[in-house]
Amino acid sequence: MKCKVILLLFLLFLVCGCEKEVVVEEKKEEKPSLSPEVVETYQDQNNTPIGIYQLNGNTLTKYTTITKKLVVEEDVGIFQVYPSNEDVVSLDKGFADSYYEKWMSYQPLHLGFNLKFHLISGEDVSYNMLYPSDCMNRWEHFMNYLYDDYANKEKGFYSHIENDEYNENTLFTAIKIQSSYQVSEVDSPIYLTVFTYDTEDDFDEKGEYRGNSSYTMKIFPEGILCE
Repeated sequence: MKCKVILLLFLLFLVCGCEKEVVVEEKKEEKPSLSPEVVETYQDQNNTPIGIYQLNGNTLTKYTTITKKLVVEEDVGIFQVYPSNEDVVSLDKGFADSYYEKWMSYQPLHLGFNLKFHLISGEDVSYNMLYPSDCMNRWEHFMNYLYDDYANKEKGFYSHIENDEYNENTLFTAIKIQSSYQVSEVDSPIYLTVFTYDTEDDFDEKGEYRGNSSYTMKIFPEGILCE
């Protein structure tokens, strides 16, 4: 009997001692992979030629710089625009008809202007003129007027475009800049830029034009050194 008890205890020891320890591995939580951030890149395919010109008869001469005494309520200048990169353009017909034929080949683009200058207060001024109403911006420094030579080609005298006259057929063929009552606050060259655009993406978050189709001339007030 004693032997049976010893044998039973021995067998019980073997069963308990050989029991396999089960290790449960903690499953690590897999983090979702982050997709790379998509950065929108602006690309402009518009390479329309454009320039600012002085018109003499049927000849256009490109402006680069001019020097002008800024006198309140006197014209700084009247500047024609034309779809060309050439320094001199000889027209085979009148300016209005030549402009219309050339510009229509680049439709449905739009045309606008930008004026930049610095004030003695330290402020940098920059604003676009896409519509006649935009010409009222910073009216205290410069009074700006847009013209449509083609719509008025049969008239000997015509005025600037009013905002209520503007429509999808209006053409901007020229801009006049006139000194206003606080023009003495300007202490830098004045940068006049003409540009063409098709959609709002041609302007950055600050409203500055960022496309390829533009031309800038400099107007140096008398007494301010050229750069």
